[in-house]
Amino acid sequence: MKYLMRLLREPLFHFLVIGGLLFGLYAAVSGPAPTPVNRIVVSPERVAQLAAGYEAVWRRPPSDDELRTMVDNFVREEVYYREALALGLERDDTVIRRRLQQKMEFFTDSGADLIEPEAGEIEAYYQANEQRFKEAPRIALTQIFFGQNATPETLAAALAALQSESNVDFLQWGERTLLPPQMALSTPAAIDGVFGAGFFDDLAQLPTNRWTGPVESGYGVHLVRIDESVPGRVPPLEDVRDVILREWKVEKAMELREQVYSRLRERYIVELPDDMPLANP
Repeated sequence: MKYLMRLLREPLFHFLVIGGLLFGLYAAVSGPAPTPVNRIVVSPERVAQLAAGYEAVWRRPPSDDELRTMVDNFVREEVYYREALALGLERDDTVIRRRLQQKMEFFTDSGADLIEPEAGEIEAYYQANEQRFKEAPRIALTQIFFGQNATPETLAAALAALQSESNVDFLQWGERTLLPPQMALSTPAAIDGVFGAGFFDDLAQLPTNRWTGPVESGYGVHLVRIDESVPGRVPPLEDVRDVILREWKVEKAMELREQVYSRLRERYIVELPDDMPLANP
């Protein structure tokens, strides 16, 4: 009891009691400490962008309820996005990393659209790359398929009849097949795609407007008439200027991308295992 009385008379005890009462009173009046706010601002421009995206898909402006739903979805997306960044969920995610790389390259490539060639630059580019713009040769043909087991006598008889009669019905000859009996002017890739690799080169040696053969394809032997033949050519610059300009800009975009990457790359020091040297330091 004596010690309790002595404690009650101590100024330090009085200070602690009064301080505790003051803190308790402050907590009771002010309530719980406010939670820091991470502000999400949905600007009028963002709302207009959401509405424009909706109208581009549905060919009509959104209703008030639809617009409100889109804004709510945007806020939900932003909340999850920020929380995911706070948790570091974007790290080591291949899909996200590649998507961000693509967006960076897109920003770089878009600058190439503003580049215009200087005088003579398109002409020089065309001369250096004219083989890229060369038009492939084309052939129009009529063919009769005789399969893989046609005898020389059968082929010779059919060929003689076809060559001697200008209006002969060629469909009466040969075997049934899904191969087309005729093809309009077609490129080597198109003809080889139907009859097999190398077939166009064999046709290119034949005369026009005359039945010849046999010519062997990947399916068997044929008698063929070349109805028209157009040689390959390098078109005049003015005929393909738009195509050349587009190709030139694509190439410039790639050059710009590499230049930007080189400048960005200089900011980093890459550390690799000793047994894995850096290919492009």
